[in-house]
Amino acid sequence: MKSLKVILRWLPALFIFGCSWYLSSQEKIESMPDFWNADKLVHCVCFAGLTFWVAFGVGTKLPVKWRIAIPIIIVSLYGVIDEIHQSFTPGRETSVLDWYADTTGAVIGSVVFFYVCKWISRRVLGR
Repeated sequence: MKSLKVILRWLPALFIFGCSWYLSSQEKIESMPDFWNADKLVHCVCFAGLTFWVAFGVGTKLPVKWRIAIPIIIVSLYGVIDEIHQSFTPGRETSVLDWYADTTGAVIGSVVFFYVCKWISRRVLGR
C-alpha cells in the first residue's frame, strides 16, 4: 500500500515530465507568446510548476533544506537533459539561458511548495 502511495504522489510530476519531453521533441510549438524572451518566461513558469509537483512527490518527511533542495536539483538536472535532447531536434536549439530559466523556475516552484505546505499545516490543519 505504501508503494502505491509513493507512485500516486509522483504521478503529476511524471505526467508533466512526459509532456515536457514531448513538447521539446517538436520542431515548433504553436500558440507560444510572442514577445522578447517569451520562451524564458515559459521555461520559468513551466519548470516552477514541474518542481512544485516534484516536491509533492518527494514529500514532507525530509529536513526543510532537503525538501527544498532535492526538487530543485532533480528539475535542474532534467533541464540540462532537456536542453541536450533539444539539440537533436530539428528546428530547436540548446541554450544555457533556457536552463537558467528552468532552474530559476525550479527554485520558485520548490519554495512555493514549501510555503503552501507550511500554510496548509498552520491554517487548515492547525499545527
